[in-house]
Amino acid sequence: MARIENKVAVITGGTRGLGAATAARFVAEGARVVITGRREPPASVPPADENAPRFIQADSSIVEDVEHVIARTCDWFGGIDVLVNNAGVEVEKRLEATTDAEFDYVMNVNVRGVFLFTRAVIPVMRARGGGSIINLGSISASNADPGLAIYNASKAAVLGLTRSTAVETGVDHIRCNAICPGWIETHMLDQTFSQASNPDAARAAITDLHPLGRLGSPDDIANTALWLASDESSFATGQSFTIDGGLVAGTPADPNQY
Repeated sequence: MARIENKVAVITGGTRGLGAATAARFVAEGARVVITGRREPPASVPPADENAPRFIQADSSIVEDVEHVIARTCDWFGGIDVLVNNAGVEVEKRLEATTDAEFDYVMNVNVRGVFLFTRAVIPVMRARGGGSIINLGSISASNADPGLAIYNASKAAVLGLTRSTAVETGVDHIRCNAICPGWIETHMLDQTFSQASNPDAARAAITDLHPLGRLGSPDDIANTALWLASDESSFATGQSFTIDGGLVAGTPADPNQY
């Protein structure tokens, strides 16, 4: 039997990157999947059939959109077993240059969206007898990146919500955990490297900082999400799982190189 056979999963921001990889992994393991996005999915997302993810256009920071996604999924499949709060954005600016609008934009998607979807799914999962909520954090939640102050703060808030959710919902057999990716090969990462004066050199330098000698792939995150969605992780809740190739396990200073 597949590892999450017949489980119903909602994945926000599921049309590309980590969300799309997670949706594909879940489908391959027997889940019925609904993905959301603020825009129509690209052509690479297959049309809905019996097995492919179903798409609902929604903004995770708008309560009416969130309630629509939850209600529509329950209409289709009778409930929800897994929620992956993946939708996220970033603004790369120094703190003093960040505008009020940019602050609101990042916080609305990265924090308010997690809050709204989590709040809406709890009663649905309670009626189901339990469930798994998986939040996408970041190593940036505890390791600050220059020029990403608001993003860093938003991901720290996600980890706080993760712990609080786990403590409050454990009695209902609802688990809540976070995945904290490091440098993962996505469109967002490509944009980051493109802003460097020498993108190839920047990529090589960052890669060299990883003990495993490579950047992560979306499948690395999808595989972790699969474990958290499955009953194999039934005693894991309130935790943050860092998936970064060992990047933050050490310090960047190595006296042996001098």
